[in-house]
Amino acid sequence: MKLASLLKSLQPNEYKDFEKFLQSPFFRASAQYLKFFKFLCKHHPSFELENAEVESAYRRCFGPTAWSESKLYNLLSGMSKQIEQFLVVRLVFTSNTKNQNLLYNQLLVKSLGMRNMGAYFRAEAHRLIEHTETRSSKEIEDYFAISQLHHQVYFNPDTPKFQEHPPHLQLAAAQLDLYYCLAKLRYAAEMKARARILNVQYQIPLLDAVLARTADPEIIDSNPLLAVYHHLVCLYLKGVDESSFKALMELFFNKFPLLSKLDQRLLLRHLINCGIMLMARDCAVEADLLTLYKQAIAADMLLDGQRITHLSFINIANLASLCHEFEWGKGFISQFAPHLEDSKRQAAIDLAEAGLYYNQGMLDKAQTCLTPDIFPIASFDIMGRALLIKIAFDRFVQFGKDYEFLSAQLIAFERYMQAKPLTIEKKNAQLNWIKFVRKMAATKFEKVRITEPQKHAFREKLQQSQPIVSKKWLMERIDAL
Repeated sequence: MKLASLLKSLQPNEYKDFEKFLQSPFFRASAQYLKFFKFLCKHHPSFELENAEVESAYRRCFGPTAWSESKLYNLLSGMSKQIEQFLVVRLVFTSNTKNQNLLYNQLLVKSLGMRNMGAYFRAEAHRLIEHTETRSSKEIEDYFAISQLHHQVYFNPDTPKFQEHPPHLQLAAAQLDLYYCLAKLRYAAEMKARARILNVQYQIPLLDAVLARTADPEIIDSNPLLAVYHHLVCLYLKGVDESSFKALMELFFNKFPLLSKLDQRLLLRHLINCGIMLMARDCAVEADLLTLYKQAIAADMLLDGQRITHLSFINIANLASLCHEFEWGKGFISQFAPHLEDSKRQAAIDLAEAGLYYNQGMLDKAQTCLTPDIFPIASFDIMGRALLIKIAFDRFVQFGKDYEFLSAQLIAFERYMQAKPLTIEKKNAQLNWIKFVRKMAATKFEKVRITEPQKHAFREKLQQSQPIVSKKWLMERIDAL
């Protein structure tokens, strides 16, 4: 029901303002709206209303004899319209953000222009243009707003058309070009990221022309947001590599204070995804990726609706562990565990703590943390099984214990992966890892002491193994044999 959806969109701290709005002579069309709204707030505060409940509420509010189908329809339709108008008014007048202030001033300038206010209109337009151009952090929409302001001044009937000071027509076109280039690069970055994740291909017309235009050093130097998006799209197009990723990270952090909150969040997400991609190829970007997550936390951009996904939670905790930032990792788990989904919270905490203990060499504590609750969660199962094998392998190499347990876990994990519905590359990467761990363990069990030539042979074999997960871990375990 439309009315119920609109009522749910209101925050409790907006109820009083909406009541005032309904009492305004300018907007009020019926005194029934305020009475019905107060009744619903008292008797149906969650606004979970089906048709029968709305009809019952109407009868109780206005009396059983007052009801008719047409009266109820008119009340619901009119009240829905009132909420829609309230949402627009609140957006324009009551927000303190700079975007809403800009919206108010844009509407004011447009209204002045439509009323042929002459010098007053031009003064307000020029003031708003100057204010928007000098903002410390511009959003993509700001360029379009400036273009529209120049457009309105140029095409206003009172603007002289036989002089070019200031050249509103050229300035409108130049700002429109910047807006188009920025919007195109932002969309292109999103499409390139989605193409990899969803395995789809997008056609992006005019992208080459935009990249050529935005490669101009003068344009890049004067537009921080454009500079970052230009380099991001170039990174996606040529393929994400470690050196280019780190160069983009440096540029991003240099320009960070000059970017809008929205673009800070979007670009952080792109960089984090690129870092995860590089980690999957065993590139040494763990510290860089953890730095990005720390920036997201510092800028209050990690949570989405006060929630964190269980996978992001585990990824961040594991990164802290791999970077030996164990105290920070413990603090992260404590701080963000309350924001996990209830059904997965304890399993996520257990798996995260298991990783922290494992990377500190506390094998028994790590294994104790691998509780049965972890393994029924599909996204945790592979991580939990692999960590259990790593624990068993380290215990065998260090203390000569649990070879049979390790062998049994490898067999079980191999069978599990063979039956798992994964892409061929992901499945082979896990199976190749299992085979390599089995070969190292069997060789250690048979020979006890592994010579340097034998280790060298393992290293060469590992370099040739593609695809394979946890390559860095395997290299470190070869050294430990």
